[in-house]
Amino acid sequence: MLEIGQQFAHFKIVEKIGEGGMGAVFLAVDQKLNRQVALKLLLPDAFDNSEKKERFSREAKTAAQISHGNVMAIYDIGTTKDEKTGNDIDFIVMEHIKGKQLTDYFQTEKLDLNQTVRLAEKIAAGLAAAHNLNIVHRDIKADNIIINLENEPKILDFGLAKPIESVFQSDGDENTDTVDNDLTKAGKIIGTVSYMSPEQAKGEKVDTRSDIFSFGILLYRMACGEFPFNAPTQVSTLAKILESKHEPPRVKNAGIPPELERIIDKCLQKNPEDRYQDTRDLVVDLRNLRRQFDSGITSTISTEIDKPQITKTVNIKAKPALIVSIIAILVFIVVWQMYDPQSSSTSTVQANENSLAILGFDNKTNDESYDWLETGLPEILLTDLSQSQAIQIVSQNRILDCLPPDKKINHTFEECVDAARTLGAIHVLSGAFYKLGEQIRIDARIEEVGTGKIVTTHKVIGDDPFSLVDSLTKKISASLNLNDAQNVDKSVMTFVSSPEAYKQYLKGMDLFAQGFDNEAKAEFEKAIQIDSSFALPYMRIGMLSMFLGQQKIGAQYFSLAKQHEEKLPLREKALLDVYSELWLNQNFNNAYVKMESFVNQFPDDKEGQTILGVLQYEFNRDTLGALAHINKALEIDPTFHLALYQMVGIQKSMEDYDKALEYALKAKEHYPDSPDAYTVLAALYR
Repeated sequence: MLEIGQQFAHFKIVEKIGEGGMGAVFLAVDQKLNRQVALKLLLPDAFDNSEKKERFSREAKTAAQISHGNVMAIYDIGTTKDEKTGNDIDFIVMEHIKGKQLTDYFQTEKLDLNQTVRLAEKIAAGLAAAHNLNIVHRDIKADNIIINLENEPKILDFGLAKPIESVFQSDGDENTDTVDNDLTKAGKIIGTVSYMSPEQAKGEKVDTRSDIFSFGILLYRMACGEFPFNAPTQVSTLAKILESKHEPPRVKNAGIPPELERIIDKCLQKNPEDRYQDTRDLVVDLRNLRRQFDSGITSTISTEIDKPQITKTVNIKAKPALIVSIIAILVFIVVWQMYDPQSSSTSTVQANENSLAILGFDNKTNDESYDWLETGLPEILLTDLSQSQAIQIVSQNRILDCLPPDKKINHTFEECVDAARTLGAIHVLSGAFYKLGEQIRIDARIEEVGTGKIVTTHKVIGDDPFSLVDSLTKKISASLNLNDAQNVDKSVMTFVSSPEAYKQYLKGMDLFAQGFDNEAKAEFEKAIQIDSSFALPYMRIGMLSMFLGQQKIGAQYFSLAKQHEEKLPLREKALLDVYSELWLNQNFNNAYVKMESFVNQFPDDKEGQTILGVLQYEFNRDTLGALAHINKALEIDPTFHLALYQMVGIQKSMEDYDKALEYALKAKEHYPDSPDAYTVLAALYR
């Protein structure tokens, strides 16, 4: 077609680098701009085929709409006469990407789970950019992704892509651009068989959720090293996609965190309604998981795909009394940790260049009905700002964890700033809110931790606290140059639609923490009445019901929470998975294994360490293992209520009463108003 060194328009051909169903790709030099480009030319057998010419043009025009760092850029489109043949040849000028196809990258690189999640997040972000323009790729697969020299993925080949409004295929002939070993079919079924969604395999109309299924296949392959629907022929592969459940990813690679397995499973649901409905939600989940890897808290997991961990199986023979004990213990832990999904050690953390600690917001309305916003505003801001990749957020509860017990309630602003410094924060965010007639005004300021200099101040006024905080998030993001947070649509409104429902939930959690179970349940039910898709109160009522021995009711509420689990924050999703195994399925081995994975994923989580210690002691009678995990929890937080009480119980069972008394007195010292401390002491003196 073209030869090396040949002049074609204002391009000089360097070499041929690929060929697909209807186009050949050449490396060329753009002599006008003096840069290398990829030049895609329509093949000669398509010169007189109007449908193929239209599809070729559509590929360029469709892909050119997408401006994203993880999507190959389209520079130009045109037609020029080939001087040798006299034919008019259509061409597309594309970004030239030096690197490897993801298929080859699999084979030459040791792809660990940290890399897998990072690459997956980038690929999903590029896909989300296309979906935001209502463009469906329809052929997401490893061969259509190149990893450049900076290890950044680029999605290419939008030859099958169409706007959603016109994705339904006619019965006319249409081939794919698939090459080499990928299987393709022509006609209504278009794409690559190994990566097809069920609706694509049936030749039905597809939307962005079809790409999400294909992405799920790709992610499964990246994490597990093989396809989820492996079969020797095209027909049997399609049958598996349509009818068979994929094998759980952690069966293939036991080092996969539960959250990654959940993400993959959600992508691979047969019914599009059960998958992610918005690719941006998928990106947020992968981003949150990637942050856990980036922070180093998953470093204890062996994650090489070709060397999967074999997680030990424990022989658990649960007795009813032990199950009731575990239920009570786990409910208490969750309540104790309810506001602190990011608990970590209080030792000094190296300052991060762009880290922000969220302190308190004072209620200046003189109206006690707004007290819930003192807790609610920092939580909503935490949810919104945490979506940015460019900043680390230190929660208000992590700040309080750093303070001595007598300062957790009565503390000064300066003491909170000192705690923020200890946790590596560069800036602190604080403020107050006021009532102006029927409206609320929120004032916020950001200060430098080191100098106390005010970096910026912001003010928002309105009726809806959620909308106000979203507006405040955008202003804060702009002042800190967090462009990705400014453009994210997902906020706290994703998992609760009503401020009143959130208020009732927080009231319920406060009562729950104080042991007023019936009153707490009433508040949770109020939250559900206001917002029936709010997952957290379902989960809490499920826990309360199990605690009270109402297993059938508890199971019903856990099932309802599971229906809305995609709305839960990362940590709660993982814990719900553990609790479902423990209480809903009563699969104690799975619960134990999943809690081990949770602790591997969150080794600085004092709740996880304590729960695992309890499970090891109560179910597996591994006293030394239990002590190791509970001691780890006390290293993270020496005042952690439940860890202290569990140490009392274990030391008492070992008949080391002096040690047991030591831990009981520590609990009483830290929590002098708690009746539990006196109950434990009384039991020791019996």
